[in-house]
Amino acid sequence: MMNISILTYQVRKEDTLESVALQTGISAEALKQYHNTYCSLDELIGHNLENVHTILIPPPEKIRELRENNSVVSKQVMRPSRYLFKNFFASKYEVSEHFEKPGTKEVIINYNVSLNVHETKDRGFIIETESYGFIKNNEVPDDKISMLSLSFMKALYPVAFIVPAQGSISGLYDYQKMIRRFGKKLEEPESFFVGEISQDYINKLRDYLNNEKLLLEKLRSAMLYQFLFPKMEWFHKNKPWEEKLYIVQNSFPVNCMMEAEYDESGNNIQTILRGKAKDNCSLQELLMGRRFPQSPEELVSGEITCEYQTDKDTQQLLKVTVKIILKNKDKIFSTYKLILYRKN
Repeated sequence: MMNISILTYQVRKEDTLESVALQTGISAEALKQYHNTYCSLDELIGHNLENVHTILIPPPEKIRELRENNSVVSKQVMRPSRYLFKNFFASKYEVSEHFEKPGTKEVIINYNVSLNVHETKDRGFIIETESYGFIKNNEVPDDKISMLSLSFMKALYPVAFIVPAQGSISGLYDYQKMIRRFGKKLEEPESFFVGEISQDYINKLRDYLNNEKLLLEKLRSAMLYQFLFPKMEWFHKNKPWEEKLYIVQNSFPVNCMMEAEYDESGNNIQTILRGKAKDNCSLQELLMGRRFPQSPEELVSGEITCEYQTDKDTQQLLKVTVKIILKNKDKIFSTYKLILYRKN
């Protein structure tokens, strides 16, 4: 039996997180949360004890507290970890984005996204993403602007993000390599159409891509990346909180007041986030992507609902459903929906 008055435990070859937790009398998830709260970044416990040499053990009084709250902890064990782990993501997802405005035809874009996850010792995770197979309203896009845009994305992919253990994108990985690869692909004759309009489009993209900070901001504003890479603390919130979120793509983030609820009764875990924008900004500012000097007379209102479905046993992300409603003068201006689900 481990002497729990010693606050560190040296990991042996045969140890698992569960076996060490059993010796303390608390759940594996509670032990992992305690350790990850106080350890250094290179000693974070992920899905297993790989590369972990020492585990921090709660003191006796903390262990008693965790045992008393065991019923609460046991429910939280089924939710995703507070820290990102490699197998949280599946390798492929199918995506459907819906754009709707009153009085206009709904636009539906379907595509696939693949993820290649690499765990690092000191930077969290490097996640390569690639989107492909775009279909617009059940047809392959054939207008010139859409085809140019798709050719641009094909030249840019794969895009590699830095995602820390706490979740959410923090940066681009090897930005210079990505830009060199993009430039090389643009030189290939088949990559883009010839013509003055096409060349102007390419030149604007080159200028745009030369600014790493701006490129990162634009990619983070994409609804796919914002909600595909959540903050892991979202799965454990028990009180309302304020979060900066993009509610219009290619715009600026706004403060949103959020609440979370959890449904653990079914085969999978449902994490439902609901929020409302509370920033002092207008619809025109959001659509143009910049703040105006004077305070707006009419404020835009935004409502967000985001539901995550995760596997009870593996904690893997199975499905994401997002709905954002923008209102102006108390009337619906636009409705956006994102549906993402694991591809078998």
